[in-house]
Amino acid sequence: MAQMSITAKIKVVASDEDKALLDETMSVYREACNYVSDYVFRTHDLKQFSLNKALYPTLRAEFGLKFQMTQSVFKTVIARYKTILENQKEWIKPSFKKPQAIPHK
Repeated sequence: MAQMSITAKIKVVASDEDKALLDETMSVYREACNYVSDYVFRTHDLKQFSLNKALYPTLRAEFGLKFQMTQSVFKTVIARYKTILENQKEWIKPSFKKPQAIPHK
């Protein structure tokens, strides 16, 4: 059976207060991704289970992330490293600079 992917661009209409909260959430998410990325670059650990064991308490305490957001950070960083390793064949540390949307699956 053939699979098809659909990509949609959406515009979120929100109040100024909601915009500020969304900006803060994306900023914290990006900072957490960079924190995990630093750890992965040092350890070359791409296993979600061991990253969870080593970093979960820190992400919850220092970044105030809930469970799903914390797991999403791990998945985002692992995916970025795997893409780099497939394309570049070497360990290059990615930096998360742009506001990062939080994927929910």
